[in-house]
Amino acid sequence: MTVRKNRRGEGHLGLIVGLIVIFVVGLFIFKVAPLHIAGNTLLDTMSEQANFGGIKHLDQIKYEIMRKAQGEGLPVAPTDLKVYHRGANIVIEAKYTTSVEVLGYKYVYDFNKVVDKPVESAEKETLGFE
Repeated sequence: MTVRKNRRGEGHLGLIVGLIVIFVVGLFIFKVAPLHIAGNTLLDTMSEQANFGGIKHLDQIKYEIMRKAQGEGLPVAPTDLKVYHRGANIVIEAKYTTSVEVLGYKYVYDFNKVVDKPVESAEKETLGFE
């Protein structure tokens, strides 16, 4: 049985494949993560604005959310955003779809979120009721 002491080139294929996989995953994350971050920012804004349901008018709440969406560069049209009262709650619905292409693969991000919160009346706070 002969033993080769100088084995060259045996581990290079695994290294190259590993680097290619890391590159593809990194590129995918680099392209897709901003879509999710912007969507979560919009969801946070919706939740924050719902807290003002008893203070602000519905049109003003919708305007604030649309302004944030435009600032984030999201393709949200005024018809994609609904703000309304349902009983003692304020409901904010937002729907949009955006996509990004990564190495020939088209990733579609579908944002369809609803925030439903109880309305705190401004009169309760000024009269001292809880």
